[in-house]
Amino acid sequence: MKRVLTVGVMYTDAPIAGVEIDNLGLCRPGVDRERAAYPLYEYDTIIINPESYSHFLFGRAGKFSNEQNELGNLKRENERYDIDTAFDQDDREKEMEVAISDGATVVWCLSEPKKINFFGYRETHLGYLAPKVSSLVKRSDLLVKKGRRMGSLDPDSPFVRYFDKLTSSDGWTLCLSDPTDGFTTIATTPEGYSLGGKVTLGATNGWLLTPPTSQEAVNQLVRDSLAVEKNDPAQDKYHGIFLSHTGVDKPFVRRLRNDLIAHGVQKVWLDEAEIDIGDSLIAKIEEGIKLSRYIAVVLSKKSIGAPWVKKELDVAMNREIASGEVVVLPLLYEACELPEFLKGKLYADFSREEDYEAVLRKLLRRLRITS
Repeated sequence: MKRVLTVGVMYTDAPIAGVEIDNLGLCRPGVDRERAAYPLYEYDTIIINPESYSHFLFGRAGKFSNEQNELGNLKRENERYDIDTAFDQDDREKEMEVAISDGATVVWCLSEPKKINFFGYRETHLGYLAPKVSSLVKRSDLLVKKGRRMGSLDPDSPFVRYFDKLTSSDGWTLCLSDPTDGFTTIATTPEGYSLGGKVTLGATNGWLLTPPTSQEAVNQLVRDSLAVEKNDPAQDKYHGIFLSHTGVDKPFVRRLRNDLIAHGVQKVWLDEAEIDIGDSLIAKIEEGIKLSRYIAVVLSKKSIGAPWVKKELDVAMNREIASGEVVVLPLLYEACELPEFLKGKLYADFSREEDYEAVLRKLLRRLRITS
């Protein structure tokens, strides 16, 4: 059973098999047991939209959400709703750290920081429970706009359907004009502003997206978030490309590895570069495959029949099928009969020396390297 926590958004569509969804807030259970979330590390997926103080404290909009003095009105309604009584920021942030380290999928929705001077300076970005995310939003210049068109969209992103739903209904409202380091954009406005992306700031990992503007978009956001492959903390250490090949093709593979590194690809796994004397060959290769985002299979007359290449390709294809994301990148080094299950894939054709540089640039674009 997958457990999902939605804070500030509510899923209203048909039940999802094998999924339990809580729409709750981040207040202390001692203040409002009915509306307080369980410890965050008990959830597999967490979605937070801190649109107002009520959104993140109690899980949804309240009668004071649109009022300038929301905190004062909450306290007047119930003394226990004073934010210092209702919200244990330090404790919830610790829960979030554990949840992320355990591999939970976390999605933060962009929101305008609602700032209030209420016995000290407060803002709704407290609800992110991730100071590094709050800081990223501040430094990236949040813009309030109104649009229905998009610029680019990463086709491998798990949120493609969410962005399609936004553009086909009520559009989008918030974007970042100048995202800082630690953020990889997956969708842009036509003028190039970011509508969302992957956050990688040390131990703080997740997704930061423009918020849903319709109930249909909320429902799609929840479904897409569930489809994100559970984060393997070990995989954050690598995120590179694994070069699967046979020894006969080693000269080409060495050249390719050197060129990829020279163009900024930081992790290019090649057996002779990664395996030290005394290491287990099988264990190191399995580790390289596990920790690499892409598996590039160098195809030649010799490699398509090589047992090692077949094994590595089987592992990669199984991962691609399970995750629904592109994992296998076929690289044609020599004209040969392609395996049946690769015939439908586009491949990088390195078989002609005169095309090498152009094909290398295409491969770099797939790896999100533009220089």
